[in-house]
Amino acid sequence: MTRSEKILDVIRRYTRQLNPDTPEKGLEMLRIDSLSNITGISPNNISMEANRLFRQGKLAKICGRPVFYLCPQELEALLGTALPTCEFSCRQAFLQLFSLSDSSCDPKQSPISTAPDGFNPLAPSLIETLIGHNRSLAEQVNQGKAAVLYPPNGLHMLITGPTGVGKSHFARAIYDYALKSGKLAPDAAFVTLNCASYAENPQLLLSQLFGYVKGSFTGAVKDHPGMAEYADGGILFLDEIHRLNPEGQEKMFHLMDHGTFSRLGETGKMRHVNVLIIGATTSQPEEIMLDTFQRRIPVQISLPPLKERSLEERLELVLFFLWQESKSLKKRIRIDFMILCALCYYECRSNIGQLSSDIKLACAHAYFDFITGRSRSLEILSQHLNKRILNGLFISGNNDNSLMNDILVSPDGLTIDGSRSYQELLLMAINPAY
Repeated sequence: MTRSEKILDVIRRYTRQLNPDTPEKGLEMLRIDSLSNITGISPNNISMEANRLFRQGKLAKICGRPVFYLCPQELEALLGTALPTCEFSCRQAFLQLFSLSDSSCDPKQSPISTAPDGFNPLAPSLIETLIGHNRSLAEQVNQGKAAVLYPPNGLHMLITGPTGVGKSHFARAIYDYALKSGKLAPDAAFVTLNCASYAENPQLLLSQLFGYVKGSFTGAVKDHPGMAEYADGGILFLDEIHRLNPEGQEKMFHLMDHGTFSRLGETGKMRHVNVLIIGATTSQPEEIMLDTFQRRIPVQISLPPLKERSLEERLELVLFFLWQESKSLKKRIRIDFMILCALCYYECRSNIGQLSSDIKLACAHAYFDFITGRSRSLEILSQHLNKRILNGLFISGNNDNSLMNDILVSPDGLTIDGSRSYQELLLMAINPAY
């Protein structure tokens, strides 16, 4: 029996032994460390093999801390129905397979049957790829999913947070979830309008948002639809929504209430659309929005700044951006432990966006040294970092780096290989106990 077959056999056996009345208790045998003790295979190799089997469709996976792997065929036999997904965002999402049934229902009924026809609320999507989706962003992810699925057409949302925390990326992840869950049609649009681009010309902003008719202003030589019409049946994402003036906010809450609007210069005609609005702002809503407008946005999702994220999540973000650069350059990137510490500790005032830019610039300097022959390998060294990042060396020097040592499999540093998947990178770089 090969190592992979041995792991699969043990997972199949312990999945079969799950008790539908107390499934959480049986899950403890399907953790990576438990599987390692049972098989005598190292946790690292358990992680790599189990993840490979998951990608091949031979295992189901429960994400989070710790990770669990199960046999989907045995689960389906246990539940008496097909699994809605083979990847669960957290332990609670998996346990819903058992806990959502009641005495009036078949105890083996899948929770997907409680959703409207065609909906799959447990569908995997880009949300599950967000770093921290089951940790620091767990509440925000649940808010976004709940808003999308709320009948009949979802709830409008406002995403708040400082510059660079990932508001636009989070909105796109919500859109992907809306598609994957079946709430939106497969061809539903995601239309973006950055209100800040028209901040000095409120009328131009309204014309972009709602459209205009011929002759409504100088240069309007023909009728033109607005973003609201392009987004019909999908999502309209308004970045920097606080730039809407009071008139624009009043038009927007009329659209939210009734799904109707008029193009600029249009009289006697109302147009109808079905649009889910997602706004984003760096400001406090109560400071820049009309009370009547705020009441139309029942779901407010606040994304935390980078300094409030855990060290583990920041390290994951650093590794993700390094992996992206390695993948783009088609080159392996070497980085040692202290440089990683600097990137994880320096003050990043513009949050994730700045972290991404700083890592890209460091990679650019390292790549230049490599292609000009100054360095034999593409390695990020201290001279490739700007002064702000170098300050992280002093900050990390004043901190106990034992936590970094506990997280990383190799305390000496890493070689980032973009030809592998990001999941494989994490498995090789981060201690499975984490």
